[in-house]
Amino acid sequence: MTTQADIEDKPKFSVIWIIPIIALLITGWMLYQHQVNKGHTIFIKMNDADGIIAGKTEVRVKSVKVGLVESLKLELNQNAVVAKVRVLQPYSDLLAEDSSFWVVKPRIDESGISGMNTLLSGVYIELSPGEAKARSSIFTLMDEPALISAEVEGKRYKLVASDAEVLDVGSSIFFRNFKIGQVESAHFSVESLKMEYGIFIYSPYDKLITDNAIFWISSGIDFKLSTEGVEVSTGSLAKMIKGGISVDYPPSMPSGKISIENKSYALHKNFSMALERRFDHFDYYLVEFEQSIRGLKAGAPVEYRGMRIGTIEQVPATGVSDDRPLYFQRDNTSVPVLVKIEYGRIYEDAELAQEYWSTNIEKWIRNGLRASLKSGNLLTGAVYIELDFYPSAEIVSTDKATVYPVLPSVSSGITALSEQVTSLLNKLNGLPLETTVKELEGALQQHRLLAMEMNQLVKSVNENDITEKVGGNLTSLKDTLNQLTSSLKQFEQTMTQYQKGSGVMEQLNSTLEEIESLSNRLKPISKGLNEQPNMLIFNKEAEADPQPRKTK
Repeated sequence: MTTQADIEDKPKFSVIWIIPIIALLITGWMLYQHQVNKGHTIFIKMNDADGIIAGKTEVRVKSVKVGLVESLKLELNQNAVVAKVRVLQPYSDLLAEDSSFWVVKPRIDESGISGMNTLLSGVYIELSPGEAKARSSIFTLMDEPALISAEVEGKRYKLVASDAEVLDVGSSIFFRNFKIGQVESAHFSVESLKMEYGIFIYSPYDKLITDNAIFWISSGIDFKLSTEGVEVSTGSLAKMIKGGISVDYPPSMPSGKISIENKSYALHKNFSMALERRFDHFDYYLVEFEQSIRGLKAGAPVEYRGMRIGTIEQVPATGVSDDRPLYFQRDNTSVPVLVKIEYGRIYEDAELAQEYWSTNIEKWIRNGLRASLKSGNLLTGAVYIELDFYPSAEIVSTDKATVYPVLPSVSSGITALSEQVTSLLNKLNGLPLETTVKELEGALQQHRLLAMEMNQLVKSVNENDITEKVGGNLTSLKDTLNQLTSSLKQFEQTMTQYQKGSGVMEQLNSTLEEIESLSNRLKPISKGLNEQPNMLIFNKEAEADPQPRKTK
């Protein structure tokens, strides 16, 4: 039985113990709420902390404060600065893995002037929220601001340039002088030695980017001097100041199928080059010339009776293909030129044009298809290659020791004219004029003797008075002999004009001498025009002085 003493000996829970426990729980809850409300801590790595102040520089999204820079510290290797940033709790969902940060400060670049409001308030860090589901607490500060925010609709594409000028990030993209996008990134590839650009096309203009679209640099002023003459074109004032990229479709061609996102296109130096390079269905040929190719440059056209069907690729052909030389030197003096026949220029269906060309080219060469040099511009001395049929051309074999098939050629221009004049003079000089004159003199002498004998016969007939015996028949014979004598005298007079020393022969010899003199004067002119077609306008280039050889 429990007594009162036993009850008094048991331990009792005093109110004094409950109060500290409750206080501790409340304090912990308050600390937890403080930490939660304080936000999330992230770290931003940057090259330098120019303009950023700990405890003052804010992190903003669309000018709304979402965080604050708490501290700045150097990395252990002292190569970068790490900023500790506290992002407020309501905005923690903005810290996706692909979120980007950059410093907003006064800038003047291709896109214009920005960040002027920071001159008084100081710089701040702009946060561009990402779309990834995963979260991160470590970020890298961007050197340049993001041009296109995540909420802007559109598509991204890639441009690759091998010989175009370098463009800055922020350069505009135009479609028929209307801005439709911007350059987002620019990178030079060490492996391919090409510039690679990332571009963004705003919606709904992304529907203008089709499979057959062509891109080129629009510098505002385009000056071209070619075989077709001088071409100057200018764009808008904005293009002349900023430059940019233009996109359009080839002339006389409709827009194709809308392109998929991230498709890669070639970026060309100008519009004319963009038109030429779009013919990517072609075959290479070698053309051998037995004359000077001065004035022939890579990029010049290859035409067939005035219609362009190809482009000159290499002058002269000295490259290699598959570790083999394009041209194997043989026992001749011809100069090889590498050309490409672009089937898209022949017919809109390039594959059908290639099949037609490949089926008939051997027959065309047998029928006299030859290449020749034609003057395209007398002012610049530029020349091009023209294909045409020459039925009288010498038949050649197409079996050549080359990597690519060979198109035979014929001499043209001043060279052909000089060869024709020389051939004519050689034929004239080869005529046996002296032997012919001597034969004519011998024939004339024989006719003189015959005339003398006939005169003697007539005289004897008159002296013997035979007319009375033979009557009227002799009179008729006498008249006939007199007519024959008159004809012989006229023939003698005519032949006398062609005797050696006569006026006609002297005039003929003088004419031949003048033709020969003219030919001798034309030879250096012909040679000079072949070497420099524009020598009639510009002075001929002087040859370099010979350098003496070093003594061993």
